[in-house]
Amino acid sequence: MKKFIQLMAICVIGVFVVSSCSPLKLEEPDAGKVSKKKKTKTRVNPFEKMTPSLVGKHSKGVTHVEWSSDGKYLVSTGRDGDIKLWDVATRKLIRDFKGHTKPVMMAAFSKDGKKLVSASFDQTARVWDAVTGKSLMVLKEKPPKRKLTEEEQAALDALPEPQVNWAMFFDDGSKVITASDDFALKVWDAKKGKLLDKFTDDGCRQRRVLKRRDGPGWVSSAGCMGDGVSYIKFWNDKGQVVGVKGDERHDAHYVAFDSQSRFMVTADGSIFLNIFSAQGSFLKQVMVGTYHFCLVFGPSDETLLVGTDGGQIAVYQVDGWTRAGTLDVGKKVAVDTLALNHVDNTLALGLRDGRVMLFAQPIKLPK
Repeated sequence: MKKFIQLMAICVIGVFVVSSCSPLKLEEPDAGKVSKKKKTKTRVNPFEKMTPSLVGKHSKGVTHVEWSSDGKYLVSTGRDGDIKLWDVATRKLIRDFKGHTKPVMMAAFSKDGKKLVSASFDQTARVWDAVTGKSLMVLKEKPPKRKLTEEEQAALDALPEPQVNWAMFFDDGSKVITASDDFALKVWDAKKGKLLDKFTDDGCRQRRVLKRRDGPGWVSSAGCMGDGVSYIKFWNDKGQVVGVKGDERHDAHYVAFDSQSRFMVTADGSIFLNIFSAQGSFLKQVMVGTYHFCLVFGPSDETLLVGTDGGQIAVYQVDGWTRAGTLDVGKKVAVDTLALNHVDNTLALGLRDGRVMLFAQPIKLPK
């Protein structure tokens, strides 16, 4: 009897241990019932099969690409100090414009395509004959003719070096406006190279300048030394700042307008895009999730294309500002500049490793 009781105790303990350490056994569903599992949608990238082709190379990183108005030629600038003109159809280098002694930050065509203007860290902008490659003039502010007072000289010495970050022709080609680190936008005679006007913005390096879309005047992105923030500055045609947009949450180093003058998108190179109306009213902030360095609107303004540091171009659907997919450049290298060909909607891009590339198939949203 005693042995029987001991045996029963061992069995009870064994059952307790098994039930404590083993997972619960769920009841099998009845044969007549069907278990329903929620289906998770796999996000499809509509641009997955699109790959870019090589146009040409710079020996150092590409800083800017831009199309001629007829869509036949592409100009690229690089940290190697070169400006290159490409025939994209044949992938041939037509011309290499040499003259700058430091990195060239960008170059832009005149409206008629006959001239180029370039901006460089060598403290000059240059106007070029796009057909012959000849340097027509060097745009650089001359030192004052008269002797400066001690206070004037001290103020001049306190300015940063006048590295030129951006330049563009007026529509009629008669003038050029430049944006530089010495806190100024400068207007030049494009035929004689004479400085016509200088618009100062104390304490703020002028990084780029574009035409306003809400009236006459200019829009500049200005990195201000007091707080380290890049603001959007609205200038009237007399060179007066009449509006400022941006703050610590809405930094604005990179700027893009859509062709219909509805939106102005800015970015600071970190992880956010900031959407404004073309007049400057803040609309929305969008998270990209990775560092990015350039912006351009896609065909028919349906998309916004954002070049990132990981070798991808994020494609956003403008209607709702949601991510529609990504374009992969085939290598994890920063995409530093983008340009859309408005004739055939092909997309040119410049990479930090020096490659100039092309997506020949238009970037369109799936229907």
